[in-house]
Amino acid sequence: PAFDAHVPLLSLPRIFGTTLHTIPKTTPYLNVHGSDVRHWRSIIAGEGPAIGVVWSGTQHLKALRNRSCPLAQMAPLFSRLAMRRYSLQVGPASGDLAQIAPGTRPVDLSPHLRDFADTAAAVTMLDLVISIDTAVVHLAGALGKPVWALLPDDPDWRWMREREDSPWYPGMRLFRQRRGEGWGPAISRVGEALRIMADRRRERQ
Repeated sequence: PAFDAHVPLLSLPRIFGTTLHTIPKTTPYLNVHGSDVRHWRSIIAGEGPAIGVVWSGTQHLKALRNRSCPLAQMAPLFSRLAMRRYSLQVGPASGDLAQIAPGTRPVDLSPHLRDFADTAAAVTMLDLVISIDTAVVHLAGALGKPVWALLPDDPDWRWMREREDSPWYPGMRLFRQRRGEGWGPAISRVGEALRIMADRRRERQ
């Protein structure tokens, strides 16, 4: 359409004079339609904490090496704790679930995830999302849900350096891959954080 002015999206922080202290970070700033919530409540139901996982970004992107983690490396997270596990993974990578033993395999939600509205509604039913650096971490952050992001050792500039939090999403925690270590140590730290979370939940009961 016709326009009177144009500005590149990533020039807006400079124009607004945005600093780390003035980044708009009130969440949630996205909401899900009530009928979608009711629909997904019937799909994700049960007792105990529900956790969603994503392990791979869009397959055709050149940066996929930084946005994917072999699902088999995440498998210890599924067997270590008593929690309901759901896969928010879509696309060809969702077939990786066949590698996981049936007893600990996350429930595959991909047949129900037609678009981002479905993913958003599914996320609202979860207590926590654990994901590689994909659009899902931003969606969960915008919905105000707790989300743990696994980042490569050379992440996108928006994640900055040496931080375990994000100024854009108050409910986000960052687990960084250390240079030369691969994903194993970062996933171990996630596992320890899950154990602590489970212990605290039991103490409150």
